Amino acid sequence: MTQATTPALAGMLSPWARFWLNNKGTIIGCGILVVLMIVFPFTASSTAMNIVVFAMIFALPAIGLNLLMGLAGQVSLGQAAFFAIGAYTHAIMLTKLHLPGPVAATIGVLAAMLVAFLVGLPIMRLRGHYLALATLGLGFIVMIGVREWDVTGRTTGIYGIARPTVLGVPIDNNGFFLWFLTPFVVIGLILALNLTRSRAGRALSAVNDSELAAESLGVNTYALRLKVFVLSAGFAGLGGVFYAYQVAIVSPATAEFHLSVSILLMVVIGGLGSVWGAVAGAFLVQFLGEGMRDAIPAIFPGATGEVQLLGYGIVLILVILLLPGGLHQAATSLWAKLPFPGRRPPADAHAQATEDDFTIPILPNVSTPVALGEPILEISGLTKRYGGVVAVNEVNLTVPAGTILGLIGPNGAGKTTCFNMISGALVPTSGTVTFLGQVISGRKPNVAASHGLTRTFQNLQVFTSTDVVGNVYMGRYRQGTAGVLRGMLGLQSAEQTAHRAAAYEILESMRLTDAADDSASDLSFGKQRMMEVCRALAAEPALLLLDEPMAGLSGAEREVMAELLRRLRSAGLTIVLVEHDVAQVMSLADHVAVLDDGVLIAHGDPESVRNDPAVVVAYLGTDLDEAEADLNELEEHV
Repeated sequence: MTQATTPALAGMLSPWARFWLNNKGTIIGCGILVVLMIVFPFTASSTAMNIVVFAMIFALPAIGLNLLMGLAGQVSLGQAAFFAIGAYTHAIMLTKLHLPGPVAATIGVLAAMLVAFLVGLPIMRLRGHYLALATLGLGFIVMIGVREWDVTGRTTGIYGIARPTVLGVPIDNNGFFLWFLTPFVVIGLILALNLTRSRAGRALSAVNDSELAAESLGVNTYALRLKVFVLSAGFAGLGGVFYAYQVAIVSPATAEFHLSVSILLMVVIGGLGSVWGAVAGAFLVQFLGEGMRDAIPAIFPGATGEVQLLGYGIVLILVILLLPGGLHQAATSLWAKLPFPGRRPPADAHAQATEDDFTIPILPNVSTPVALGEPILEISGLTKRYGGVVAVNEVNLTVPAGTILGLIGPNGAGKTTCFNMISGALVPTSGTVTFLGQVISGRKPNVAASHGLTRTFQNLQVFTSTDVVGNVYMGRYRQGTAGVLRGMLGLQSAEQTAHRAAAYEILESMRLTDAADDSASDLSFGKQRMMEVCRALAAEPALLLLDEPMAGLSGAEREVMAELLRRLRSAGLTIVLVEHDVAQVMSLADHVAVLDDGVLIAHGDPESVRNDPAVVVAYLGTDLDEAEADLNELEEHV
């Protein structure tokens, strides 16, 4: 939806119209896929049918891996392990325990998810190549386990897996099996697409862009990634179930490393973060694999076995070099170049504001959990050491509710380090931070955010994967309740509509509504700074930490920012402000604290701090006696 229809027109539409508007791409795409799968068995050769069936089977683990890599940003090389667990468990339930097919299939999927949960508890704390290596190790453990365990048939595997019968019709050929498989793939597609657009999906995309910023808005990144890891394993396990039905045998080949490489290739070729890309990648890799079986022996006479991996490796390298965004990038780039009527150019984010208009159209909601003047933040003995270097040393501060505290000091004084310890981004060496009576020091930023503390950053942390309103929308994460399951089922449209409307209103307070639907990365540095403030305000914080919010702003934008802060304070919001513009801090703050070399050298009202000799020394570089003499001489002249 465009800005013209969101959110004002959305509230005027009927529920069915809103459903169509929000899901028309999914409905059309799934409809086309279903029609193609219905028609294909009547027109295709047996070879093509076999390729398409396997493509649909492997689309399931590819969708799961795409959610994990493209959405959660976690690289896994063990998807074949969960594929094998689903296939083997299903086969054991059918052939040894003689359970009904649906029950056996359900147990197979749940087994893959259970193993993922148990394994994910420790390894989802890892990042980057460490996680990739851990999942690779899991794949080898499963592969060796099924080869050596009597229950899994060792190297011979499990035979005699009969295809199911549906409503009395035996699924005894590839055409019927494709029709039997298609609804499950379509449902998996819909669930995955819903998840990408949900509260949890937006949070995962934000984590992928900036984990620190997402946690500072209340996202528990570890728990969310663990859930997606388990969900990804469930998709792989379901693919294993259908694989067992299709080949009627489950052997150790289902757990081999090259299968994980093949699934990874599907995701990369399709495009990380694109669910449809994962499906397209599955089809392309299956047809590519069939071609390699003929091409590799022709290029390398006598080549057999795993030499096919050579072709996969070459294709993977070419895709990364030439088309890093995969088929999804190519399609979206082509779509953007098509001359559709009515497509608007990027907006000037402040076209609606005049240079001398500093009014705030709409004031964002603020939280005031304690009476004005009561302590809301208490810092006691806060210290941070890096080896022999003391960045912050024994800082003690109390911030009354409903006030602005300015934290100033020369470059390298320890202001941002102090901010990071307050918000949870850094663990203090010693000392405590107490917010609303709760000790939050040494805990993750999402803990502080859950109590109503949020922040902006000296070095901008922009969610570049979404638009401007999407960034501010993420600020509403703490106000939402929908989790992964509700998101997959699409049961949060009312919540999303309300939060999106709130995001537009907050953008209006900083005069950014004209750029709401533009990519966040297209904004100038100053506009991104203002957008980040809007994102923090969207969380309706009780305490707002602003790290150099004036940096990069024009003169008019500075005045708008200053007026916003004054009005927020009047509304009861508590603000702690780090800023290099000392004059602006002195005009805004009720209290000013000064750090120098990590030590709190002054704390009081702006006037007394301005005239403190120790502050003059810190900023001018003179010694204390000269500073006191200069101040005495100034007072005599006055």
